[in-house]
Amino acid sequence: MKTMMTTVAAMVLGSLAARFSAADSAAGAGDSPPAAADKSVYNFFNPTPAGQLRDMDTDRPNKSNTPHTVDAGHFQLETGLLDFLHFRDRSSGNNARNDNLALGQFNLRVGVLNNLELNAAFEAYDFNRNHDLAAAQSSRQNGHGDLIVGGKLNLWGNDGADAAWAAGLAIQPQIKIPTARQELGNGHPELAIGLPFVMNLPENFHLGLQTTGLWIRSADNTGAVAGWQNSISLDRVFFDKADFYLEYWSQVTTERHRKSQGTVDLGVVYQLTANMSLDSGVNLGVNNASPTLELFLGMTIRY
Repeated sequence: MKTMMTTVAAMVLGSLAARFSAADSAAGAGDSPPAAADKSVYNFFNPTPAGQLRDMDTDRPNKSNTPHTVDAGHFQLETGLLDFLHFRDRSSGNNARNDNLALGQFNLRVGVLNNLELNAAFEAYDFNRNHDLAAAQSSRQNGHGDLIVGGKLNLWGNDGADAAWAAGLAIQPQIKIPTARQELGNGHPELAIGLPFVMNLPENFHLGLQTTGLWIRSADNTGAVAGWQNSISLDRVFFDKADFYLEYWSQVTTERHRKSQGTVDLGVVYQLTANMSLDSGVNLGVNNASPTLELFLGMTIRY
């Protein structure tokens, strides 16, 4: 009898131990975060499913681009509907006023791999008026702008970077192909290689930084010069829809007797849907070598 009771007790204890072990395993599995999907398997011909798309992020309207690429197999059209720029130039002995109205600035971004995109940017139509106050002469030009082609390779932080202090970095080469009329462009190719960086800050703020090396034409279009652009931006989303930003941008070149340029930029991006946004803002020049005022309105659509 004692042996039988011992056997029964052992069976009961064994059963309870197995149940507790199974419960612990289930609780542990529930506490663990789900494994992140492997999005490296997607490409242009095998698009990322809609349920795995990262939040839409744009390179406009501010000058600090995003390090995040468009998901593989998807397109993002970023459009400047209206862009007005006024430049009262009193730098380097100049005394001139330039007004430029651009309609239809298109930047088409295409996701090739999960961390690689290609893009092509084009200004559909420019209206430009220049008034040389010293010489009392005016001129007007209109036509399409230059074509810019390039891409972006995300180095890290493309996915799963929502926590505070998470960061992302990319390299973004861009080449200008001179397709504009001589009066609207300088008629020469130019090169820019940027390093856009972003870091999430506490309280839902985001810090954007970008440094860009340039190989461009001089202001008088007599030769090529090296240049360097830098920008820093701070933004925050309010009401889950409106992303407000404040930015400082500067550019210097190796051209002699040419001042550096700088602007303070303010704007907002309003997310209409997960795949559509509107943006608007103003850029203000900080010295007489910088564009005095720029006003713009744009839209972005992802599909």
